[in-house]
Amino acid sequence: MYFSLILPTLGRKTDLIRFVSSLRFAAEKVDNKLELIVIDQNDKLFGLKEVLETLQCDFDIIYIHSDIKGLSYNRNLGLKVCNGKYIAFPDDDCTYYPDTLKVVLDLLDMGDEIDFIVGQIVDVKTNQKIIKNWPEVIKKITFLNYYFLSSSITIFAKFDKNDYFDVSLGAGGLFGSCEDPDFLYTKLLKGKKGIYYPSVKVWHPIPDFSSIDNCKVFNYASGFGYFIRKNISIINFLFLLLLLFKKSMQFIFLNSKFKDGYFSNYFKGLWHGFKGYGIKKR
Repeated sequence: MYFSLILPTLGRKTDLIRFVSSLRFAAEKVDNKLELIVIDQNDKLFGLKEVLETLQCDFDIIYIHSDIKGLSYNRNLGLKVCNGKYIAFPDDDCTYYPDTLKVVLDLLDMGDEIDFIVGQIVDVKTNQKIIKNWPEVIKKITFLNYYFLSSSITIFAKFDKNDYFDVSLGAGGLFGSCEDPDFLYTKLLKGKKGIYYPSVKVWHPIPDFSSIDNCKVFNYASGFGYFIRKNISIINFLFLLLLLFKKSMQFIFLNSKFKDGYFSNYFKGLWHGFKGYGIKKR
């Protein structure tokens, strides 16, 4: 089996069905040699299991119900049961393009020297880059650039039973973001080789950061603060200074484009996460 796709989900049916539909086309190009591991965090009355049972697919769908909410916690559940040579972590509202998995497979199979690859999030119809300004050139993933190239839905890696996510980080965790750069920094970059390939493409809805709920602003910022404190280094401290500069410029010049309370919640969250390192994990 080529791929194990680990997908925790909460509160979504239509988006998840859309992902599975996109996966059918991508799976065909790798001979359907993959498994989709769905970790359902919903109440059983939500009926997701029954929905999945109605879907006609030529690849395996493994269903797991979890009573504990948390993106990283439930990705770790999926990692414990996966059977594929390669692992990936799609969101329940993203989609793959028909050639996504084929391109990944060809790249990872080129040689044993590549342990993981990272791609970009883009709308191929409009060529609009999503979430980040993804480069158009191939890059080696290093401790200098990993943060700017990190998004868990674009990570494809050789399976290693010692890899896992920090359950404190990510949606539903104590600190609500940065599980992806932390996974790269603490697991994939330690003795492994990774390459960024712009030819690896996935799609995700464009987030509207200017209208995001202030509770989420606090949680997302706390994730970054916790991540920096946990992995403190000169480079990561410079990332913190760059972010503080960016947010200060946004406050000075673009304040009217953000919801009231955005910046106060952001900086409070950042400090909450930074001083929160060492809090007992679940």
